[in-house]
Amino acid sequence: MIVPKPRLAIFFVAVLTLLNLLLSCDDNTGNIGANALPSTEQSSSSQALFNASSSSYRVDSLVANTSDCYLGRVTDPETGATTTCNFLAQFYNLEDYALPARDSMHQVNGQVIADSVDLHLYINSYYGDSLNSMKIGVYELDPSNVMEETSSYFTNLNPDIYVNHSSDALRKEISFSVVDLTISDSLRYSSSYSKNIRIKLPASFGTKILNKYYEHPEFFRNSYYFIRNVLPGFYFKVLSGNGTMVNVDISTMNIYFNYKSGDSTYVGVQRVAATSEVLQNNVIEHKGISTLLNDTECTYLKTPAGIFTQIELPIDSIYLHHEQDSVNSAKLVLRRLNNEVVTKYSLSTPSQILIIQKDKLNDFFANHQVPDGKVTLVSAFSSAYNSYTFDNIAPLIAVIRNTRNQGAGVTTGATDAFSLGKIAAWESAHPDWNKVVLVPVKVSTNTMGVITKCYHDFDLTSTKLVGGPNKPISMTIVYSHFN
Repeated sequence: MIVPKPRLAIFFVAVLTLLNLLLSCDDNTGNIGANALPSTEQSSSSQALFNASSSSYRVDSLVANTSDCYLGRVTDPETGATTTCNFLAQFYNLEDYALPARDSMHQVNGQVIADSVDLHLYINSYYGDSLNSMKIGVYELDPSNVMEETSSYFTNLNPDIYVNHSSDALRKEISFSVVDLTISDSLRYSSSYSKNIRIKLPASFGTKILNKYYEHPEFFRNSYYFIRNVLPGFYFKVLSGNGTMVNVDISTMNIYFNYKSGDSTYVGVQRVAATSEVLQNNVIEHKGISTLLNDTECTYLKTPAGIFTQIELPIDSIYLHHEQDSVNSAKLVLRRLNNEVVTKYSLSTPSQILIIQKDKLNDFFANHQVPDGKVTLVSAFSSAYNSYTFDNIAPLIAVIRNTRNQGAGVTTGATDAFSLGKIAAWESAHPDWNKVVLVPVKVSTNTMGVITKCYHDFDLTSTKLVGGPNKPISMTIVYSHFN
C-alpha cells in the first residue's frame, strides 16, 4: 500500500472542498450581493452614484376592508386638497344570542316593544377642532344586496348600491362635534367616559328587530344569518361641514327594552357591534389633488388612498460595464421637504413607507402579505434626518433585472442585437417593469420585532419628497469584483 505524502493529501482535501462549494451553488445567488462577501485579497470594490426619476402616482382605489373607519371632511392647509371619508359597517351578533322569554317582555297589543335605540361611534382619535360642527347621515343597508365576506371591496366603491332605498328603510341625519356638549362635564371628564358620536334612532326600529327575534330566532344564530335577515348594517356619510376627521375603532347599536322577572321589572339591552369579525369599508374621495400630481418640483405621499410616490430605477445603467460584478448594496434616501404653511392643523408625515414593485402592489395587500426584507422593505420616517432611508435594495434590483431577462428569454449580460431586440419588445409589453412605489403603511410586530401584518395607512397624512421630473433622486451603488 502506498501512503500519500502530507502535501498531496492536503491538495486532495482542497480539491474536494472546492468541488463541494461549486456543487452547492445555484443560479439564485448571482448579483444580489450581500450574504457572503469575498475577502479583500480575492476582490475589489467600487462605488457609483446613479439618478432615478420619481413622480407622484394617483391611487385610484385601495382595498377598503378595515377595522379602522374614518368619518369626516378636511382640507389640507398645505396643499388645499380636500379629503372626505365615509364608511359602511356590518354588525356582529353573538352566536346563539338569546333574549328573555317573550311572556316576560313589555308588550303592547301583543307586540314586544323597544324602549329606545341608539348608535355609538367610539372615537379612537381625531383631527381638527373638537368643537367644530359636522353633519352626517345614517342609512340602513339593503338586505337583498349584502356585502360578502369572500369579496374584496375598494375605497372608490359606490355605497348607493348597498343602501336600502325602500320607503320604510331607516334614515337619520344629525350634527355632531368631537366634544359632546349635550352631556354633563362630570360625565365627559370621568375616567369611564369614551368620546363617541351618539345617534338616537326611532324606538320602532328596535321594536321591529325584537319582534323578528321571536318570529325567527334562527336569524340570530350567528352574524351570517343576522346580517342577511335582520340588519345588514349602516352607511355613515358626511353631509356638510369641514375641518374634522374622526377615526372610529368600534361602532355599537343598543336596543333597550323592559322585561319582568318575578315581581320586578328590569331594563335589558341587545347590543351588536361593528368589529373585525364582520365587514367595515371606508369610502374615500379626494378633491383638488390634480395640481399636486402635476408638480414637477417634488413628489407627494398623501393618505388615505390619495397619492403614492413612484420611482423608475435605472436598472440597465447600474449594470452597464458591471455585468460580471456583484451589486453588494444599493442605498436610497428619500428626503422630505418641510411644509411651507405651518399651523396647528398641519397634517402629519406618514410614519412608515413600504417600497414594492408597482406590478406587485395590488396582490401584496389583497393577499395580506408581509415585507420580506429583500424585495419588499419598510422604512420608518426619521425626524432627525427628515427622511426615509432604504439601506439596501440590491436584492430588489437584482430580482427586477432577472425577471426582465427571464421574461424576455435572454441570458444575463447578453448584448447581441437579437437579445437586445427581445428585451426591448418585453419592456414595451411591460412598461412598469422597473418601477417601484412608495406606499404609506402601518405594521404590526410580534414580541421578537418581526412584522406579522402590513396594511395601508388610512390616517390623514401628507408630505412632500425631494424629487419629481425636474429633480432626480440619487442612489448609491457599491459593487464587488473578483480579482
